[in-house]
Amino acid sequence: MTKPRRTHPLGLLQHIAKSIKDYWFLLILVFTNHDHTSIWFWGILIILILAFFIWPCAKWLTLTYAITPDAVVVHSGVFVRHHEHIPYTRIQTVQSKQWFYLRPFKLEEVLIETASHADSAPEARLAAVPITVAQQINHYRQTATTDPTPVTAAPTADTPPAEPSPIADTVAPAAYYQINYRDLVKFGLTSLIFIPFLLVLLGLYNKIPRNMTDALVSDASHLALTLLIAGAVVIILIAWLGAFLWTLTRYYHFELSRSGHQLVAAKGLFQRNTVTAPLDRLQAVRIKQNILRQWLHLQTVQILVASKAASDDDDNDLVVMPVIASDIVYRTMQPFIQWLPDHQPDLADLHVAHSWYQMRNTMLVVAVPIALLWWLWPSWGWMSLILLPIAALQGRFAARNTAGRLLSPKLLALQTGHFWERELYYIPTNKIQSMKLTRSIWMKRTHLAHLVVNIRHGNRNQAIELRYLHADAAHAIYDWYLHRT
Repeated sequence: MTKPRRTHPLGLLQHIAKSIKDYWFLLILVFTNHDHTSIWFWGILIILILAFFIWPCAKWLTLTYAITPDAVVVHSGVFVRHHEHIPYTRIQTVQSKQWFYLRPFKLEEVLIETASHADSAPEARLAAVPITVAQQINHYRQTATTDPTPVTAAPTADTPPAEPSPIADTVAPAAYYQINYRDLVKFGLTSLIFIPFLLVLLGLYNKIPRNMTDALVSDASHLALTLLIAGAVVIILIAWLGAFLWTLTRYYHFELSRSGHQLVAAKGLFQRNTVTAPLDRLQAVRIKQNILRQWLHLQTVQILVASKAASDDDDNDLVVMPVIASDIVYRTMQPFIQWLPDHQPDLADLHVAHSWYQMRNTMLVVAVPIALLWWLWPSWGWMSLILLPIAALQGRFAARNTAGRLLSPKLLALQTGHFWERELYYIPTNKIQSMKLTRSIWMKRTHLAHLVVNIRHGNRNQAIELRYLHADAAHAIYDWYLHRT
């Protein structure tokens, strides 16, 4: 596939959909303008046609790509031509998105990301290309990683350029996992993403006409308190059900496999999303538990990569094990990421001796909104006092879940707790970008210190901060980092 070619005509739909997403406000301007004879209406209508149809068509016609043995080459641009040459050794992740309407044609959207891509876009986006395109890219990537010799010899007049066979990608993986229906239901039911859904429902309440909401409040004032509470419970259940169904469709038929030096995660019902990440590009592994999953002894495993391929996943990190029992997480993950420990390690080297400092800080944070409520709405200010014990409990939770240990010269484990969620990071020491030790003049008297470890996360920095540690233990980790070989 060394000759430049265009994407499938169905890719034009992808460009149109992206234009609608970027310029949706033009539709609002057209529909809210009732004077169809004004010059503003016709001007906006012409701009809308250009933005939604003509411009996407021009972008599709001018975009070509080629999969060569040493790089992916993309040519694009209507007025200014862009020529991108992406070597396989620089690719962080390859992401394939296949909407249901592309499946009958064996097409998919391919997104290629390197560590230098822009915040809002991948390095290259190929809409509606054959599914063999991603297979060929991953084949060349693996060959470039494992074989120091050139991928292929220069073709002669009698020898056409070699292309990888799709059969090479059908070899049985070295490790494989597929989520079962019971675990998928557990994952959906224990997700706290229902909270944003609840906020959306509450936001929609403000969009209801005023006369309807006034009538609703008037009727509700005559109801018993139990019925009002029941109504609130129903709204919460609707938000929870919406979040549950949303999670099920996103992680439907979740699969994880390891082929050679690459991890492949695939999921989705209406859109099948496949992400391929090389193992040597993983920045860290994160094992997390929200408060519900802690009670049920369930965990979620994610990997941090230097790309935005997982921007649709939970916390923008690639989920490699949606939900798994705490007692089997390590032996299940070891076949996929072999440098992980084979059991839960002791992380007592770094710990917080006194949780008061964390509790004090969280209570000081909520003290400002409480004071504002007392000043602006004195009659309602007393209700805000419930934030104080909640903040104190959150501070205690953060302190009790702060831990860490240098497991080996090649692996560092750090644990944090915030917003009722415990996160355990396993960081290869060669992926640490920097480390910082801080102490205020007051902390010197109490022999405490803060330790911050910075790693690459997407196209930004991830700061993992452990606060109010014993100074000697924090200094031991910091001195090791300064003198490591």
